[in-house]
Amino acid sequence: MNTFELLETKRRHVRKYSEKIPPLDEVKDALWKAWKTSPSKNNFNPYEVFVLGPEKQKDKDAVYSMVRKDHIRAEDDAVKSGYQNHTQDGAINPFYEHIKLNPYLVVITARVCKKANKFYDRKIAEGHHPEQMIEEKADRLVSVFAVEVGLFMQNLTNYLLEKGIDISYNSCFIRDQKQWQDAGLKWCTRMPISMMSIGYAEKTRRQTLKPLSVIEDVKPEIDEIITWL
Repeated sequence: MNTFELLETKRRHVRKYSEKIPPLDEVKDALWKAWKTSPSKNNFNPYEVFVLGPEKQKDKDAVYSMVRKDHIRAEDDAVKSGYQNHTQDGAINPFYEHIKLNPYLVVITARVCKKANKFYDRKIAEGHHPEQMIEEKADRLVSVFAVEVGLFMQNLTNYLLEKGIDISYNSCFIRDQKQWQDAGLKWCTRMPISMMSIGYAEKTRRQTLKPLSVIEDVKPEIDEIITWL
């Protein structure tokens, strides 16, 4: 199965994971391959990957609280700004539940790089400015770091799917790391960038939607996304 077939036929948002836990060595192998093959500007890898295993349910619940809190914030802000005239009264999207109910949860945050490799040490001596190593620039550069995080997550997705392991993404959560720390997540010392859950799917999102919703819930046509100049 080539990469297109793998992603087109196997990649689905998980509504519920089974109780079966993917072998730890297979997850570690996929993480190693993603680290090994994901490109990074100047080989800095300005992000940190935290993996919460089956025994970290307390932390997963706390991460989920950051998702729930941001969902409510977004709806309240929309009403206050006049974009909406009502909220869902606290109702939370059930497709967020994979964040707290999973075998493994991966959370990726920004990282201040402590050192450069020998090649860039020489370049820095010649005048190169290593923004990835500057403390006060770490959060400002998150939008740049996020590109590399996306590449890492896509590679990780491919390697996991090859092993028959499913994943789901989430980008809706509180970005303020202080609120994460206040929730007990002391390891989150930099702005969170993205997250994904890992396990074996018992039920996918599309399997829970009504037939009409499956037909209607499609991405924009390619001409709306790609423009040839």
